[in-house]
Amino acid sequence: MKIKIIFLLLVIVQVSCSKQYHLADIQSRGYRIEKASYPVDVKVATIIEPYKLKLDETMNVVIGYCEQELTKGKPSSSLTNWFADALLDESQKLVSDKLDFAVQNYGGIRVPFLTKGDVTVGKIYELMPFDNIMYIQELKGSIVQQFFDKMAESGGWPISHTVSFDIAYGKASNILINGIPLDTNRIYNAAIPDYIANGGDNMTFLKDAKTNNTGALLRDMLISHVKGLTAKGKNITANQEKRIKD
Repeated sequence: MKIKIIFLLLVIVQVSCSKQYHLADIQSRGYRIEKASYPVDVKVATIIEPYKLKLDETMNVVIGYCEQELTKGKPSSSLTNWFADALLDESQKLVSDKLDFAVQNYGGIRVPFLTKGDVTVGKIYELMPFDNIMYIQELKGSIVQQFFDKMAESGGWPISHTVSFDIAYGKASNILINGIPLDTNRIYNAAIPDYIANGGDNMTFLKDAKTNNTGALLRDMLISHVKGLTAKGKNITANQEKRIKD
């Protein structure tokens, strides 16, 4: 019995003195898998070939042109700026009330860059592969402050050109919306993807806001935006504006 007690004490001491490891950060990198780098199953390839041809027919359609590479980064970047501005422009077409800003969660943009050159439907699907729907929410200024504080805690999110703020001690400060300081008592109209509006990324405080479900897929909105630029003889351009400063 004494031996068992001594053994247990030794185990407890060993565990308590051992090093504890915690995950501090995760860094991801994308790798393109070339077709020739893996064997082809002829039977499977034969079955899917007709569907692949039809899919390629749609995905390879060129809808616009990007004048220089847009990159994703925090707190602000050319890709996140373009993405949020496109959502604001397209969202405004769906509602009559003036929108104050548009937001996209950082993780929702699924590629690290949009390359210079032709922009195809497939590239937009790579940017936004999810079937997220655009919501329009009425948010009191105090909730907007809480919303932007959460963004600041994570280092910044894609935000439209109508907003700017500083990150100070993990919080949002000097918030300007349409060039005017945030009014915590005012109601703001915001274009927000359903994932966020429904509480995703710890934004549970948005769930009770008055919401208009536009039914529009974000991906379709981006495609429409690029097509609209092309129809006007314009290309996608980089905007390096520092909307969020740390």
